[in-house]
Amino acid sequence: MIPKIIHYCWFGGAKKSGLIKECIQSWHTFLPDYKIVEWNETNSDLSHPFVQKAYQQKMWAFVSDYVRLDVLSKYGGIYLDTDMMILKNFDALLNHQCFFGAEDKNFINCSIIGCQAGFQFIEKCKLIYNEVINVNATKEITIPKLVTNEFREYYAFKDVFTEILKIDEITIYPEHYFYPLPYSNKWDLKNYKNYIHIRSFAVHLWSSSWVPNSEFQDIRNGYYYVGFKKVWNKIKRDKKINWSYIKKIVSALKTSLTNEK
Repeated sequence: MIPKIIHYCWFGGAKKSGLIKECIQSWHTFLPDYKIVEWNETNSDLSHPFVQKAYQQKMWAFVSDYVRLDVLSKYGGIYLDTDMMILKNFDALLNHQCFFGAEDKNFINCSIIGCQAGFQFIEKCKLIYNEVINVNATKEITIPKLVTNEFREYYAFKDVFTEILKIDEITIYPEHYFYPLPYSNKWDLKNYKNYIHIRSFAVHLWSSSWVPNSEFQDIRNGYYYVGFKKVWNKIKRDKKINWSYIKKIVSALKTSLTNEK
């Protein structure tokens, strides 16, 4: 069985936002008998070359990508991103040897991973980082892409993740179990409860605390001062503004005003 341990990562020492604190509180609410461990600079093994490079460049997400696999391999348990809101108890998931959730029909996401200690596929995913040379190739080395590619190659899997999939003691849940709020709709965070499915164990809120919002995301979310300040800074920097950019601003503003009704 998967042990009742929740792992999460917090590198860089920044203060946790209200949203993140709310998510972590949901873990305590629905998982009262689980041990919750924060992995940070004081208790993590940061000796891997990839991790050292990422840490030096303050790429906290990439540090977390490796550390989550490392601690799961060593101790087993369930890893959670800090923006994962829990909706029900996880005991029904503990009988798996390993589980993931798909964020859509094509990609496995890694904001929640559960496994027993020493699980072979987790070890294989860790080894990928021995071959990563350029830590700045951010689009190529995101953990969902790496894990999905490894899964498809290792198991010669060419289908989509639209149903519960079980292969070689790994279970992949379709998106409505952990990712009912689509990435493409992350701007609609305020209304995330409208996306929850009866089968949802959790909902990933796509806060990406290490990635700053664009001006459009800020405006959609109602942070007008922050959003329009970014617009003004872009105009000053570029000395011009095109019609396409204006249409995106107007669209973001319309979305925000619609959500407030």
